[in-house]
Amino acid sequence: MKKRTLSLAVLATLSAPAAFAQSNVTLYGLISEGYVYTNNVGGKSMSELKGNLQQGSRWGMRGTEDLGNGNSALFVLESGFSPDTGTSAQGNRLFGRAAVVGLSNKTWGTVTFGRQADAMSQTLQGYESAIQIAATGTHIGDNDNLFPTARISNSVQYSGQFGGLGVKTVYGSSDRAGAPSDNRSFSIGATWAQGPWALSAALHDLRRPGSSTNTAGAVSGDYGAFSPFIASPTSGAGVARQTTSGAGGSYALAAGTKVSLLFTHTDFKYIDNTGLKLSNYEASVTHFLTTALQVGGGYVFTDGKYDSNGNKPKWHQLNLAADYFFSKRTDVYLVGLYQKAAGDAHFAQLFATGPSDSKSQAQLIAGIRHKF
Repeated sequence: MKKRTLSLAVLATLSAPAAFAQSNVTLYGLISEGYVYTNNVGGKSMSELKGNLQQGSRWGMRGTEDLGNGNSALFVLESGFSPDTGTSAQGNRLFGRAAVVGLSNKTWGTVTFGRQADAMSQTLQGYESAIQIAATGTHIGDNDNLFPTARISNSVQYSGQFGGLGVKTVYGSSDRAGAPSDNRSFSIGATWAQGPWALSAALHDLRRPGSSTNTAGAVSGDYGAFSPFIASPTSGAGVARQTTSGAGGSYALAAGTKVSLLFTHTDFKYIDNTGLKLSNYEASVTHFLTTALQVGGGYVFTDGKYDSNGNKPKWHQLNLAADYFFSKRTDVYLVGLYQKAAGDAHFAQLFATGPSDSKSQAQLIAGIRHKF
Protein backbone atom coordinates (compact mmCIF):
# COMPACT_ATOMS: atom_id res chain seq x y z
CA MET A 1 0.00 0.00 0.00
CA LYS A 2 2.83 2.36 0.92
CA LYS A 3 4.63 1.59 -2.35
CA ARG A 4 1.46 2.29 -4.37
CA THR A 5 0.87 5.59 -2.53
CA LEU A 6 4.46 6.64 -3.13
CA SER A 7 4.23 5.69 -6.80
CA LEU A 8 1.04 7.73 -7.25
CA ALA A 9 2.67 10.70 -5.51
CA VAL A 10 5.72 10.50 -7.76
CA LEU A 11 3.54 10.24 -10.87
CA ALA A 12 1.47 13.23 -9.74
CA THR A 13 4.64 15.25 -9.15
CA LEU A 14 6.06 14.37 -12.57
CA SER A 15 2.86 14.80 -14.51
CA ALA A 16 1.70 18.12 -13.01
CA PRO A 17 4.47 20.31 -14.51
CA ALA A 18 4.02 18.63 -17.91
CA ALA A 19 0.29 19.33 -17.89
CA PHE A 20 0.93 22.93 -16.80
CA ALA A 21 3.49 23.44 -19.56
CA GLN A 22 1.15 22.02 -22.21
CA SER A 23 -1.51 24.57 -21.25
CA ASN A 24 0.96 27.33 -22.17
CA VAL A 25 2.18 25.96 -25.51
CA THR A 26 1.32 27.93 -28.66
CA LEU A 27 1.50 26.62 -32.22
CA TYR A 28 2.11 29.39 -34.76
CA GLY A 29 3.39 29.99 -38.25
CA LEU A 30 3.67 32.12 -41.37
CA ILE A 31 3.54 31.31 -45.09
CA SER A 32 4.83 33.77 -47.70
CA GLU A 33 4.71 32.82 -51.38
CA GLY A 34 4.80 34.83 -54.58
CA TYR A 35 5.73 35.37 -58.18
CA VAL A 36 9.14 36.78 -59.03
CA TYR A 37 10.28 38.19 -62.38
CA THR A 38 13.99 39.00 -62.79
CA ASN A 39 15.17 40.72 -65.95
CA ASN A 40 18.73 39.36 -66.04
CA VAL A 41 20.10 36.17 -64.47
CA GLY A 42 23.23 35.18 -66.37
CA GLY A 43 21.98 37.15 -69.37
CA LYS A 44 18.44 35.72 -69.43
CA SER A 45 15.15 36.78 -67.88
CA MET A 46 13.55 34.44 -65.34
CA SER A 47 10.05 33.96 -63.96
CA GLU A 48 9.47 31.77 -60.92
CA LEU A 49 7.20 30.97 -58.03
CA LYS A 50 9.19 31.51 -54.88
CA GLY A 51 8.68 31.26 -51.14
CA ASN A 52 10.10 33.25 -48.24
CA LEU A 53 9.67 36.65 -49.81
CA GLN A 54 7.91 39.01 -47.40
CA GLN A 55 9.40 37.24 -44.34
CA GLY A 56 10.63 33.67 -44.24
CA SER A 57 7.97 30.98 -44.03
CA ARG A 58 8.00 29.09 -40.75
CA TRP A 59 6.03 27.07 -38.24
CA GLY A 60 6.84 26.70 -34.60
CA MET A 61 5.91 26.06 -31.01
CA ARG A 62 6.63 28.24 -28.01
CA GLY A 63 5.72 27.90 -24.39
CA THR A 64 6.26 29.27 -20.91
CA GLU A 65 5.87 28.02 -17.37
CA ASP A 66 5.41 30.37 -14.42
CA LEU A 67 7.92 29.39 -11.73
CA GLY A 68 6.78 32.05 -9.27
CA ASN A 69 8.44 35.18 -7.86
CA GLY A 70 8.72 36.76 -11.34
CA ASN A 71 10.58 33.76 -12.78
CA SER A 72 9.56 31.61 -15.74
CA ALA A 73 10.88 28.86 -17.97
CA LEU A 74 10.48 29.10 -21.73
CA PHE A 75 11.18 27.30 -24.98
CA VAL A 76 10.93 28.04 -28.72
CA LEU A 77 11.12 25.52 -31.57
CA GLU A 78 10.86 27.16 -35.01
CA SER A 79 11.24 25.48 -38.40
CA GLY A 80 11.80 27.33 -41.67
CA PHE A 81 10.58 25.89 -44.97
CA SER A 82 10.06 26.72 -48.64
CA PRO A 83 6.33 26.60 -49.46
CA ASP A 84 6.95 26.30 -53.20
CA THR A 85 8.76 22.96 -52.72
CA GLY A 86 7.88 21.90 -49.17
CA THR A 87 11.53 21.45 -48.27
CA SER A 88 13.21 22.56 -45.04
CA ALA A 89 15.29 25.74 -44.99
CA GLN A 90 18.34 26.78 -42.93
CA GLY A 91 20.56 23.98 -44.17
CA ASN A 92 17.73 21.41 -44.14
CA ARG A 93 17.45 21.56 -40.33
CA LEU A 94 14.25 20.52 -38.59
CA PHE A 95 14.28 23.59 -36.32
CA GLY A 96 16.73 25.76 -38.23
CA ARG A 97 15.25 29.13 -37.31
CA ALA A 98 15.27 28.57 -33.55
CA ALA A 99 15.65 25.79 -31.00
CA VAL A 100 16.06 27.30 -27.53
CA VAL A 101 15.25 26.71 -23.90
CA GLY A 102 15.83 29.16 -21.09
CA LEU A 103 14.90 31.01 -17.93
CA SER A 104 13.50 34.51 -17.52
CA ASN A 105 13.20 36.98 -14.66
CA LYS A 106 10.99 40.07 -14.94
CA THR A 107 13.69 42.26 -13.41
CA TRP A 108 17.01 40.82 -14.58
CA GLY A 109 16.21 39.53 -18.05
CA THR A 110 16.30 36.28 -19.99
CA VAL A 111 18.95 33.64 -20.70
CA THR A 112 18.38 31.13 -23.51
CA PHE A 113 20.45 28.23 -24.83
CA GLY A 114 20.42 26.57 -28.27
CA ARG A 115 20.20 27.86 -31.85
CA GLN A 116 19.11 31.48 -32.32
CA ALA A 117 19.77 34.69 -34.26
CA ASP A 118 22.86 36.77 -33.46
CA ALA A 119 22.47 39.91 -31.35
CA MET A 120 23.39 42.29 -34.18
CA SER A 121 20.65 41.10 -36.52
CA GLN A 122 18.12 41.21 -33.70
CA THR A 123 19.19 44.76 -32.80
CA LEU A 124 19.52 46.43 -36.23
CA GLN A 125 17.31 44.57 -38.70
CA GLY A 126 14.27 46.71 -37.89
CA TYR A 127 15.94 49.70 -39.59
CA GLU A 128 16.38 47.82 -42.88
CA SER A 129 13.77 48.42 -45.59
CA ALA A 130 13.88 44.73 -46.57
CA ILE A 131 12.68 43.77 -43.09
CA GLN A 132 10.13 46.58 -42.86
CA ILE A 133 8.42 46.19 -46.23
CA ALA A 134 10.74 45.45 -49.19
CA ALA A 135 10.79 41.62 -49.31
CA THR A 136 14.27 40.31 -50.25
CA GLY A 137 15.81 43.75 -50.85
CA THR A 138 18.56 43.29 -48.28
CA HIS A 139 22.15 44.55 -48.68
CA ILE A 140 24.02 42.70 -51.43
CA GLY A 141 24.85 39.17 -50.34
CA ASP A 142 23.41 39.98 -46.90
CA ASN A 143 27.05 40.81 -46.15
CA ASP A 144 26.19 42.02 -42.62
CA ASN A 145 23.82 39.09 -41.87
CA LEU A 146 21.01 41.41 -40.81
CA PHE A 147 18.43 39.43 -42.78
CA PRO A 148 19.71 37.02 -41.20
CA THR A 149 20.97 34.39 -43.64
CA ALA A 150 22.86 32.44 -40.94
CA ARG A 151 21.85 31.69 -37.35
CA ILE A 152 24.06 30.74 -34.43
CA SER A 153 24.22 27.17 -33.13
CA ASN A 154 25.71 26.10 -29.76
CA SER A 155 24.78 29.53 -28.43
CA VAL A 156 23.79 31.23 -25.19
CA GLN A 157 21.95 34.55 -25.23
CA TYR A 158 21.29 37.13 -22.55
CA SER A 159 18.69 39.85 -23.14
CA GLY A 160 17.45 42.47 -20.72
CA GLN A 161 15.26 45.57 -20.72
CA PHE A 162 16.07 48.37 -18.26
CA GLY A 163 13.68 51.23 -18.77
CA GLY A 164 14.26 52.56 -22.29
CA LEU A 165 17.49 50.60 -22.72
CA GLY A 166 17.50 47.09 -24.15
CA VAL A 167 20.64 44.93 -24.36
CA LYS A 168 21.42 41.60 -26.02
CA THR A 169 24.50 39.43 -26.32
CA VAL A 170 24.92 36.05 -28.01
CA TYR A 171 27.92 33.73 -27.84
CA GLY A 172 28.16 30.68 -30.10
CA SER A 173 30.94 28.23 -29.23
CA SER A 174 33.04 26.23 -31.67
CA ASP A 175 32.42 23.01 -29.71
CA ARG A 176 35.78 21.71 -30.93
CA ALA A 177 38.42 20.48 -28.52
CA GLY A 178 41.65 22.47 -28.71
CA ALA A 179 40.29 24.93 -31.30
CA PRO A 180 38.03 27.47 -29.56
CA SER A 181 38.32 29.97 -32.44
CA ASP A 182 37.43 27.50 -35.21
CA ASN A 183 33.87 28.52 -36.09
CA ARG A 184 32.77 30.57 -33.11
CA SER A 185 30.60 33.69 -32.90
CA PHE A 186 30.19 36.63 -30.52
CA SER A 187 27.70 39.49 -30.89
CA ILE A 188 26.33 42.29 -28.75
CA GLY A 189 23.76 45.00 -29.30
CA ALA A 190 21.93 47.79 -27.47
CA THR A 191 18.79 49.82 -28.25
CA TRP A 192 17.51 52.99 -26.63
CA ALA A 193 13.88 53.94 -27.28
CA GLN A 194 12.07 57.04 -26.09
CA GLY A 195 8.76 58.18 -27.54
CA PRO A 196 9.03 58.32 -31.35
CA TRP A 197 12.82 57.82 -31.30
CA ALA A 198 14.82 54.58 -31.45
CA LEU A 199 18.62 54.34 -31.63
CA SER A 200 20.71 51.15 -31.79
CA ALA A 201 24.30 49.97 -32.13
CA ALA A 202 25.74 46.47 -32.44
CA LEU A 203 28.82 44.34 -33.17
CA HIS A 204 29.23 40.79 -34.51
CA ASP A 205 32.54 38.91 -34.67
CA LEU A 206 32.86 35.53 -36.43
CA ARG A 207 35.99 33.34 -36.46
CA ARG A 208 36.30 30.78 -39.29
CA PRO A 209 32.54 30.82 -40.04
CA GLY A 210 31.34 27.87 -42.10
CA SER A 211 34.60 26.08 -41.35
CA SER A 212 35.10 22.88 -43.33
CA THR A 213 37.10 21.45 -40.43
CA ASN A 214 34.33 22.11 -37.90
CA THR A 215 30.85 21.81 -39.40
CA ALA A 216 29.43 21.35 -35.89
CA GLY A 217 30.51 24.85 -34.86
CA ALA A 218 28.53 28.07 -34.42
CA VAL A 219 27.80 28.72 -38.12
CA SER A 220 27.48 26.05 -40.79
CA GLY A 221 25.17 24.97 -43.58
CA ASP A 222 23.70 28.42 -44.17
CA TYR A 223 26.69 30.76 -43.96
CA GLY A 224 27.05 33.10 -46.93
CA ALA A 225 24.23 31.67 -49.04
CA PHE A 226 23.87 33.86 -52.17
CA SER A 227 26.94 35.87 -51.13
CA PRO A 228 29.69 36.80 -53.62
CA PHE A 229 32.00 37.74 -50.73
CA ILE A 230 32.77 34.57 -48.76
CA ALA A 231 35.77 33.57 -50.87
CA SER A 232 38.94 35.47 -51.71
CA PRO A 233 39.05 36.49 -55.39
CA THR A 234 42.81 35.88 -55.31
CA SER A 235 42.88 32.22 -54.26
CA GLY A 236 39.31 31.18 -53.51
CA ALA A 237 40.19 30.82 -49.81
CA GLY A 238 37.41 31.00 -47.26
CA VAL A 239 36.85 33.52 -44.47
CA ALA A 240 39.20 33.47 -41.48
CA ARG A 241 37.36 36.25 -39.67
CA GLN A 242 34.31 38.40 -40.33
CA THR A 243 33.73 41.46 -38.15
CA THR A 244 30.62 43.57 -38.60
CA SER A 245 29.54 46.66 -36.73
CA GLY A 246 26.74 49.10 -37.24
CA ALA A 247 24.24 51.62 -35.96
CA GLY A 248 20.72 52.62 -36.85
CA GLY A 249 17.96 54.97 -35.86
CA SER A 250 14.32 55.70 -36.62
CA TYR A 251 11.77 58.41 -35.96
CA ALA A 252 8.03 57.79 -36.05
CA LEU A 253 6.19 60.81 -37.42
CA ALA A 254 2.50 61.48 -37.06
CA ALA A 255 0.02 59.91 -39.50
CA GLY A 256 1.75 56.51 -39.72
CA THR A 257 5.09 57.59 -41.20
CA LYS A 258 8.48 56.27 -40.08
CA VAL A 259 11.93 57.35 -41.27
CA SER A 260 14.93 55.04 -40.73
CA LEU A 261 18.69 55.35 -41.20
CA LEU A 262 21.15 52.45 -41.07
CA PHE A 263 24.90 52.01 -41.40
CA THR A 264 26.87 48.77 -41.23
CA HIS A 265 30.51 47.97 -41.92
CA THR A 266 31.79 44.45 -42.62
CA ASP A 267 35.46 43.46 -42.66
CA PHE A 268 36.28 40.09 -44.27
CA LYS A 269 39.72 38.62 -43.54
CA TYR A 270 40.40 35.62 -45.77
CA ILE A 271 42.53 32.61 -44.96
CA ASP A 272 45.06 33.66 -47.63
CA ASN A 273 45.64 36.92 -45.66
CA THR A 274 43.78 39.10 -48.16
CA GLY A 275 40.72 41.09 -47.19
CA LEU A 276 37.61 43.01 -48.21
CA LYS A 277 35.84 45.90 -46.48
CA LEU A 278 32.20 46.73 -47.24
CA SER A 279 30.16 49.65 -45.93
CA ASN A 280 26.38 49.77 -46.33
CA TYR A 281 24.48 53.06 -46.08
CA GLU A 282 20.69 52.93 -46.11
CA ALA A 283 17.83 55.41 -45.79
CA SER A 284 14.19 54.34 -45.87
CA VAL A 285 10.68 55.60 -45.22
CA THR A 286 7.36 53.81 -44.69
CA HIS A 287 3.88 55.34 -44.62
CA PHE A 288 0.33 54.07 -44.12
CA LEU A 289 -1.80 55.71 -46.80
CA THR A 290 -4.81 54.12 -45.11
CA THR A 291 -5.16 51.80 -42.13
CA ALA A 292 -4.86 48.89 -44.60
CA LEU A 293 -2.33 50.12 -47.19
CA GLN A 294 1.34 50.67 -46.38
CA VAL A 295 3.87 51.97 -48.91
CA GLY A 296 7.60 52.46 -48.55
CA GLY A 297 10.95 52.74 -50.15
CA GLY A 298 14.64 52.48 -49.39
CA TYR A 299 17.95 53.39 -50.98
CA VAL A 300 21.12 51.40 -50.24
CA PHE A 301 24.67 52.30 -51.22
CA THR A 302 27.36 49.65 -50.68
CA ASP A 303 30.99 50.74 -50.93
CA GLY A 304 33.76 48.13 -50.96
CA LYS A 305 37.52 47.76 -51.27
CA TYR A 306 39.74 44.67 -51.74
CA ASP A 307 43.19 45.06 -50.22
CA SER A 308 44.73 42.42 -52.53
CA ASN A 309 44.28 44.36 -55.78
CA GLY A 310 42.86 47.71 -54.70
CA ASN A 311 39.59 47.13 -56.57
CA LYS A 312 36.68 49.21 -55.28
CA PRO A 313 33.32 47.60 -56.09
CA LYS A 314 30.19 49.64 -55.42
CA TRP A 315 26.47 48.98 -55.66
CA HIS A 316 23.41 51.21 -55.67
CA GLN A 317 20.05 49.65 -54.80
CA LEU A 318 16.49 51.00 -54.83
CA ASN A 319 13.63 49.20 -53.03
CA LEU A 320 9.98 50.21 -53.57
CA ALA A 321 7.01 48.41 -52.02
CA ALA A 322 3.28 48.42 -51.31
CA ASP A 323 1.55 46.13 -48.82
CA TYR A 324 -2.23 45.76 -48.46
CA PHE A 325 -3.57 44.15 -45.27
CA PHE A 326 -6.90 42.34 -45.57
CA SER A 327 -6.61 41.60 -41.86
CA LYS A 328 -3.95 41.24 -39.15
CA ARG A 329 -3.21 37.77 -40.52
CA THR A 330 -3.40 38.12 -44.32
CA ASP A 331 -1.83 40.63 -46.70
CA VAL A 332 -0.70 40.92 -50.33
CA TYR A 333 2.39 42.81 -51.45
CA LEU A 334 4.05 44.26 -54.55
CA VAL A 335 7.79 44.99 -54.46
CA GLY A 336 10.18 46.37 -57.05
CA LEU A 337 13.96 46.04 -56.62
CA TYR A 338 16.71 47.54 -58.77
CA GLN A 339 20.46 47.17 -58.26
CA LYS A 340 23.23 48.91 -60.21
CA ALA A 341 26.88 47.87 -59.97
CA ALA A 342 29.45 50.65 -60.12
CA GLY A 343 33.17 51.20 -59.71
CA ASP A 344 35.05 47.91 -60.08
CA ALA A 345 31.97 45.74 -59.54
CA HIS A 346 31.33 43.59 -62.62
CA PHE A 347 27.76 42.41 -61.95
CA ALA A 348 24.61 43.03 -59.95
CA GLN A 349 23.12 40.34 -57.71
CA LEU A 350 19.93 40.79 -55.74
CA PHE A 351 19.51 38.53 -52.73
CA ALA A 352 18.54 34.87 -53.36
CA THR A 353 19.13 35.42 -57.10
CA GLY A 354 21.94 34.49 -59.45
CA PRO A 355 24.24 37.28 -60.73
CA SER A 356 23.48 39.26 -63.87
CA ASP A 357 25.86 39.31 -66.83
CA SER A 358 25.78 43.10 -66.78
CA LYS A 359 26.01 45.87 -64.21
CA SER A 360 22.28 45.99 -63.47
CA GLN A 361 19.49 43.72 -62.31
CA ALA A 362 15.79 44.44 -61.72
CA GLN A 363 13.14 42.36 -60.02
CA LEU A 364 9.37 42.49 -59.60
CA ILE A 365 7.77 40.55 -56.73
CA ALA A 366 4.05 39.98 -56.13
CA GLY A 367 2.89 37.70 -53.34
CA ILE A 368 0.69 36.81 -50.41
CA ARG A 369 1.50 36.31 -46.72
CA HIS A 370 -0.67 34.52 -44.18
CA LYS A 371 -0.01 34.19 -40.45
CA PHE A 372 -1.56 31.59 -38.19
